[in-house]
This record gives sequence, C-alpha cells and structure tokens, in this order.
Amino acid sequence: MNADELLRRYAAGERVFHKVDLAGVNMSRTNLRDIDLTGADLKGANSIGITLYRANLYQADISQANISQANLMSANFGECEAVGANLSGAILRSAVLSGADLTEASLRGADMRDANLQRAILIQVYAVNVNLQGANLTEVKLCGINLSKANLTDANLTQADLSHANLTQANLSWANLTEANLEKADLKGADLSGANLSCANLHLADLSGVSLKGANLRGANLHQANLRGTNLKEANLREAMMPDGKISE
Repeated sequence: MNADELLRRYAAGERVFHKVDLAGVNMSRTNLRDIDLTGADLKGANSIGITLYRANLYQADISQANISQANLMSANFGECEAVGANLSGAILRSAVLSGADLTEASLRGADMRDANLQRAILIQVYAVNVNLQGANLTEVKLCGINLSKANLTDANLTQADLSHANLTQANLSWANLTEANLEKADLKGADLSGANLSCANLHLADLSGVSLKGANLRGANLHQANLRGTNLKEANLREAMMPDGKISE
C-alpha cells in the first residue's frame, strides 16, 4: 500500500490497517490519530512531524524510520521493533512501549513523561535531554544508553540495567532504582536526592559531585565507586558495601 491510498481510505473513515506494508513511504506532517496499524511494516518510513495520537502500532516494525518531532501521545508501541528509529523531539507522553526494542534509537529531547517502557530494550540509545519524568522503566535494558541531562524525576527503574550508562547531570531525584544495575555507570553531577537505591549495584560507578541527599542506599553495592565530592547528607547507608569493601552498619 502506498501513502496516497492509506490517506484516501483514512479520510473515508477507515481506521483499521492491520499488517499493511508501508516500508519506506513518506507520511510526513500527516494526521492519522486513532489509526490501528497493528503489525504494520513501517521500516525506513519518513514520518517527520506525523500525528499518531492514540494510534495502535502494537508489534509494528518502525526500524530505521524517521518519526522525529511527531505527536505520538498515548500511542501504543507495545512489542514493536524500533531498532535505529529516530524519535528525536517526539511527544510520547503516556505512550506504551512495553517490550519494544529500541536498540540504537534516538530519543534526544523526546517528551516521554509517564510513558510505560516496562521490559523494553534501550541498549546504546541516544537520549540526551529526554524527559522521562514518572515513566515506568521497570526491568528495562538500558546498557550503554546516553541519558546525559535527562529528566528521570519520580521514574520507576526497579531492576533496570543501567550498566555503562551515561547519566551525567541527569535528574533522578525521587526515582526508584531498587535493585537496579548501575555498574560502571557515569553519574557525574547527577541529582539522586531522595532516590531509592536499596540493593542497587553501583560497583565502579562514578558518583563524583552527585547529590545523594536523603537517598536510600540500604544494602547497595558501592564497592570501588567514586564518591569524590558526593553529598551523602541524610542518606541511608545501612548494610551498604562502601568503596573500601567494608559493610556499613
């Protein structure tokens, strides 16, 4: 199916387009709110500025597609293939991306407040300045992601894998990082005040200049972590392994 046929049928009131082949098509600046593209093939599609508000793209393939600056608010991208997709500057507020594969995608400056990314794969993603406030990132694979200057306030990162992640100057205040893996993560200058890091793995993490004021680090692993200039005022360090390998009482 080409873009013209899709737009014609959509304008006539049709909304369900399951498993259609739209690979490589140009749908930039079009308005397809409430469309159902379950299982559709959109690989390499050019959809800059498209409106897919409340659209259903469950198990769709948007790999290598350019969907930057798009309105994807409340859309369903559950279990979709989005490897290498460009979602820079997109509005994904309250969107569902649970189980989606966004390996090497770009989320730079995207608005993902309150989005559900549970068990998604975001390995080697470029997400500088992304807004993930209140997002659900439970059990998400974020190895090597660049979240520099990202807003993760109140985000749920329980059991998330953030090993080797770049979190420099990120805002993680009041985030839930219970049992999260932050081994060798770079958190220089980040704000983790009030965050829950109980039983988190911070082995070899760079926490220099980080604010951990009032954070819960009970049972956390801080072995060989860099705590130079770290603010630990009112932090709970009970049963935590400190950089020297000793267990805090």
